[in-house]
Amino acid sequence: MRVADLLTEPSLQLRLETPSGTDRLSWEVSRCAPTEHLDPTPFLDTNVLLLTSGIGMNFTEQSIWDAYVERLTRVPVAALAFAVGAAYDTLPKGLVSACTRYDVPLFEVPTTVPLLKIGQHVDSVLQAERIELIDRGWSLADECARLASQGAEITTLLAAIYAALELPIAVYDAFDALIAQYPEAVTWRTGAGRASQPDALTVSLPMGLRNPCQLAVQRYGSTAEIESLLAPVTSILALQLNRSVVVDASSQRDMLRFVNRCVGWSEFTRSDVADAFQELGLSRRAETALLVADMTGEHSAAAWQVRVALHNAFHDVRVAELDEHMIALAQFPRDDFSTVAGRILQMEPAVPLVLRQPSRTVDELRIALVHALDLVRHIDKPCSAPILGLSAVVAAAAGRGARESAERFLAPLILHDEQRATELLPTLRTWLRNDAHLARTCEELYIHRNSLSYRLRRIEDIIGISLDTLDGRATCLMALRLVDLEPY
Repeated sequence: MRVADLLTEPSLQLRLETPSGTDRLSWEVSRCAPTEHLDPTPFLDTNVLLLTSGIGMNFTEQSIWDAYVERLTRVPVAALAFAVGAAYDTLPKGLVSACTRYDVPLFEVPTTVPLLKIGQHVDSVLQAERIELIDRGWSLADECARLASQGAEITTLLAAIYAALELPIAVYDAFDALIAQYPEAVTWRTGAGRASQPDALTVSLPMGLRNPCQLAVQRYGSTAEIESLLAPVTSILALQLNRSVVVDASSQRDMLRFVNRCVGWSEFTRSDVADAFQELGLSRRAETALLVADMTGEHSAAAWQVRVALHNAFHDVRVAELDEHMIALAQFPRDDFSTVAGRILQMEPAVPLVLRQPSRTVDELRIALVHALDLVRHIDKPCSAPILGLSAVVAAAAGRGARESAERFLAPLILHDEQRATELLPTLRTWLRNDAHLARTCEELYIHRNSLSYRLRRIEDIIGISLDTLDGRATCLMALRLVDLEPY
């Protein structure tokens, strides 16, 4: 209800006595406040309609009327309704002048209309508006529930809410990272800067979590009206966000089993991995995309956004967080994979994230997972994994006797370092890590070039292999990685 609505009710017979403009008359009325106090401001709420008959206002000084109205503007009140007949036959000129000066709408209430009638009318209108607002809120919740049941994305639900509110809206995770928003053109602050977001109403979503996601609305009107509209639909949004958590939580143990079997080449056979994959409930006939993300430290803030993006991009997703890594398997993309991959890789530019194109078999997926777990440790931004990587080949070979052979191959170097207090093995590892580049290796080891050359020749003599050939260097690199001296 707005101030101007009082003039449209003929039974009240109110007459506006101040030259109030359209903007001022559009103020909302929160309730009626009948009072005869000379200073009622301690008992008033914002935007009340003040009802008074002027009893006790037996003064004529303009300064006193100005002070009375000026105090009302500090609340501020929506308008002032003054009943004539009880204390004044006509409106006091000082009050009219003061209300005009401070732009407070002043209504004259005729003797035929008791102030109680105005209060009853305002209460009935406000009650009707509250009921209508509740109905709109539940209708919005019903529409969002219908969309959610059809598998709609979070952004689609936000679009439906935006259509009802006509206000920009967004969802943040517990770390103030932006999960989704509508419309896309609006700029929202994230992280520490979110606290200074101007004119933003924040509502916690009922997710059953200690640190739930937050729904944010850029408000331009009544906060109470927005909160009433959002109250029912927040549950739908929370359920939609929790959907991925429930699915992911139910697959956490199965995912842990699958990952452990994939990386345990010497302990688990191909059949063991295939059985673990089947327990995930994924299709053996469909191609399976893989995502591995680093969730340590500040990167954990992106966890929700990655989860939601995966569920929005694929029809079937399994996600688990293991050892500070998020590992996800996904099937049946909602769009072609190149489009889906482009959106995911551009989502969080600062998160170490590896996305591997779909694997056709469980064997290929096993190799891809081991490679992605290694690759994610060496990047600082999202990347697309190549089809094959050395770390995965090393891991596959380790379960077939190669590890034992590598240990025997490097044993003479280890023994030489222990007996003579030399550093031949660390030198070999550093040299290979620097792509056999002499200058970079010398700089890292703080040794002269001649010293490095001497150590390399000694290594060749001890292990009986030439380091001048690609085959010799690859053999040493494989051996180091197989015995975990150079972890993959």
